[in-house]
Amino acid sequence: MKNYKKRTLNMNRKYEIFIISMCLILSVAVVQTLPVFILKPFGAKELKGENVIVYYRAGDEKGAEKIFESLEKVSGEIREKLQFKSSNPTEVYMYSSQKFLWIRKYGLITILGAPKWYIGDNREDKILIISPFENIEGHDYESIIGAATHELVHTINYQINPKLSYWNDNGVATFLSNQSPRRDFAKYGSLPTLEDMKSENEKRFGNIGGYEYSYSYIDFLNNKYGWDKVLDLIRGSKTYEEIFSKSEKDVYDEWIKYIYSFIQK
Repeated sequence: MKNYKKRTLNMNRKYEIFIISMCLILSVAVVQTLPVFILKPFGAKELKGENVIVYYRAGDEKGAEKIFESLEKVSGEIREKLQFKSSNPTEVYMYSSQKFLWIRKYGLITILGAPKWYIGDNREDKILIISPFENIEGHDYESIIGAATHELVHTINYQINPKLSYWNDNGVATFLSNQSPRRDFAKYGSLPTLEDMKSENEKRFGNIGGYEYSYSYIDFLNNKYGWDKVLDLIRGSKTYEEIFSKSEKDVYDEWIKYIYSFIQK
């Protein structure tokens, strides 16, 4: 009987330890991820226009005004280009420091380190961006403004077709934000394969020069087939055969020849 009670007591203690451990793990997880869901800076102020609304922290008016002016100006043009109609302004969350942007993307784990190149993102139909006046290695005022426009296109693409491929989404965003690569960019790396283009892996995309190549892919489709065909591709309701009267592989081969024509010049 004593052994039975002892075993029961031990089991109860183990159960209590297990419950306490799980609660601690859950608490840490909640604390870690909570900032990801709180996009507004503390004590946020706002600038609201017809097409965008910018949330920012008091004291960051200068950066917020520049982001607002830029996006409010181009948003109407981009919406028209993508044939997107909505009465709702795009929400933009601007942060004065990279670390505040980081924790909205990755949570508090960024205390241990985060990518220094990271200056903006989209959360479905919302934009997260750093202040254009933040001092960041490899970036300046113009590149951050360009990144904000790039993310704006992503938010509209998402609302048109949330399943748009990573390649085409970034190609359209880079193309419409005028982030054109150097003319000779393709001379310095291997050309992406069709499998590369179908990958949804962000790191793989970056390693193969995905931004430059996806831009050139959309540029090629626009020049050869017209913007209406690109819009059909974005919407995702038709196959390559229905849009271009060719397979995806055939269109890929045409694009590779187009790329080679620049390499050989």
